[in-house]
Amino acid sequence: MPEVLELKPLKEKVLKLILIESEFPIDWWFEVPEELKEDLVWNLHLISREYLDLIENLIEKYKPDFALEERPNYLNRNEKDPLKVLFQVKNIPFKHADIDENAEDYLSAALEEHRQILEKLEERIAEIIKKNGKAPTEDEEFQRLLIWKEYLKKDYEDQEDEVRYKVREAWMMMNILNLAKDVGKKVESKKLKGFFICDKRHFDGLDALAESLGVETEKIKIKKSIKTEEIEKVMEKEIEVKIRDKE
Repeated sequence: MPEVLELKPLKEKVLKLILIESEFPIDWWFEVPEELKEDLVWNLHLISREYLDLIENLIEKYKPDFALEERPNYLNRNEKDPLKVLFQVKNIPFKHADIDENAEDYLSAALEEHRQILEKLEERIAEIIKKNGKAPTEDEEFQRLLIWKEYLKKDYEDQEDEVRYKVREAWMMMNILNLAKDVGKKVESKKLKGFFICDKRHFDGLDALAESLGVETEKIKIKKSIKTEEIEKVMEKEIEVKIRDKE
């Protein structure tokens, strides 16, 4: 049966939720842009050793009872996911969180007509440009097509944003509360602590939801820096290897 979105406060436990910024932004769409499907770094979902060390240090500091990570449904669940392995080693229950797939499919289907009309408009605009050798900006019909396209695109993006933030944040909070309830049955203490690793753009929305549900929050934002000397060392090693190969 499809899962139903239902947000209810914890009855017997008090939860403190530590929101931790993900190492890289976690983007979400109904349909993944074509250019990203070929992006090797994006597809590998890499995590640096430094970020894993940070999470391990936070585990030692807060001693969480459970942890979750924002993970869009279109990403593969890799059993060798470094974060998942880290929490398993620490014997901390860990899950991925996102909107229910059936709910996502339903919401996506409601926008299918928008996508089809946008596609037809884009095809017609491309045909006119090809036929004229350039964009006939003085032509009223062409102007109307451009305006309709922009209007529909904005409307589609607004509805996608509603799901990207408000809807997904509600589902992710339910994922958090459900795991807290399961873990709470096995923990004697009335107080629970949980980690949620997510894009920092969700911090405000999740914080507001948490407050309405009686959940205390703490936000941890990460500071990123690039150590150019380490990059130079790697480049030097590569050059050495290439020289040896030539010899």
